[in-house]
Amino acid sequence: MKIFYKTLIYSALIFLSFKAAGQSNRLYVAHYNVENLFDTLDDPKKNDEEFLPGGKNNWTAERYEIKLVRLAQVISAMNAASGPDLLGICEIENRQVADDLRRNIHQKGRKYTLVHFESPDNRGIDVGLIYDSKKFKLLASQSLTVTLPGEKPWPTRDVLLVTGQLKNKSRLHVFVNHWPSRSGGQEKSEINRIAAANTVRHAMDSLLKADPNAHILTMGDFNDGPSDIAPRQIMGADSLPNGSFPLYNPFLVLNSDSSQGSYNYRSAWQFIDHISISTHTFNGNGKLRYVSGSAKAEKFDFLLEKEGPFAGNPWRTYAGSRYLGGYSDHLPVSVQFELLK
Repeated sequence: MKIFYKTLIYSALIFLSFKAAGQSNRLYVAHYNVENLFDTLDDPKKNDEEFLPGGKNNWTAERYEIKLVRLAQVISAMNAASGPDLLGICEIENRQVADDLRRNIHQKGRKYTLVHFESPDNRGIDVGLIYDSKKFKLLASQSLTVTLPGEKPWPTRDVLLVTGQLKNKSRLHVFVNHWPSRSGGQEKSEINRIAAANTVRHAMDSLLKADPNAHILTMGDFNDGPSDIAPRQIMGADSLPNGSFPLYNPFLVLNSDSSQGSYNYRSAWQFIDHISISTHTFNGNGKLRYVSGSAKAEKFDFLLEKEGPFAGNPWRTYAGSRYLGGYSDHLPVSVQFELLK
């Protein structure tokens, strides 16, 4: 309980110590893998036994509340402490936990709303989109099923596609992803992420066929770096904003810097979380333009381990089944856009 109240106080201090700096002509977009945000209730249709009171992780109502407060602290600190305009999230068990998280984000002037669909994933983890309805008017949303190869493919996370209208009347299509893991090894499991990439590419090609100048974002935990086959070759996200690829990925260049990343594996930083944008959006051929150099991992100091062998790594909630009480094993990633008249 002491941890809970300390987190509450710290969150309040963070909030009060920053001056909201959101700009009306800017759009701040982020994605965050929140690391196993489960409730404490047993769902017989899901493999959620690890995250139950008395389960392997001894997941309790108090620990759940601590995690909600801490995640909300991270989200509130984004965008110079004015919060994101659009936030993709993944590793959420259901709509209820996503909604609990949304309600814990206390930002003056914001009206956060949630888009979520249940995925068929065996563990029950889904993706979602939290957005400020004052900045983004929901027009349509759908869940795209990813069919994995094999005679008996296991169910995986759906891709979320959300279409909305921005304040300058431009339309924006957002894909929120959580692609299959590297379980069994990167090379062996790559075919599963290629299947996810093909699902996104097919839907994206349909959008571009209807409107060659469509504004499109793809965000998520891809379990692949920006230079890997599925995101770069199949989905078509490259560092060349010249029309040769349908998407421009600003994280591809950042990924070459070993000191940067959204995830740290065996002391090596990498961007397995990233955001790509339609090429003409980068070039400003429409009412939305990417702010050059704005792509980054949100490496807030309070998100990192302070001591021990993992100092400098993301302060996660669990290490195996050992409770650490941190935020997530991932850092959020973000980009910014200018709204044009």
